[in-house]
Amino acid sequence: MNTAASHILISTPVRIVRQILLEPTELAEWNPAFLSVKGPTQALIGRQYPLVARGALRGHWEYLSIGESLIEGRWKVPGLTETNSWSLLPRDEGTHVAHSFTHQGALAAVLRPAFAGVADLRLDRLAERARRRAQAQAD
Repeated sequence: MNTAASHILISTPVRIVRQILLEPTELAEWNPAFLSVKGPTQALIGRQYPLVARGALRGHWEYLSIGESLIEGRWKVPGLTETNSWSLLPRDEGTHVAHSFTHQGALAAVLRPAFAGVADLRLDRLAERARRRAQAQAD
């Protein structure tokens, strides 16, 4: 089992960050693990959204829980299951985001080095997407 965690202060409100996390078909635009995620645009707990991950691995994404300050999900491809969480706490005009994930499976063990720094990369890309979204909403 591989576990990683990181956190960041994003300079946009919780509602914007939460909205981005709840757009399943747009996850591949900022999550480096995914090439595409298909299905309805609405985030539904337990719904399996077909995905293609790096390496052309096919599987699915699903939301395990959707709360105001905590969103949990899981994605699976052959040999790898990731369970992840996103904790959102308001800080002044921004959002403190803590992200963690755990990998299980034979492929997870082989790819462990490839996932070094992925929590930070996901948070950086989420922050940039949130910044652009906030700017677009302000215009």
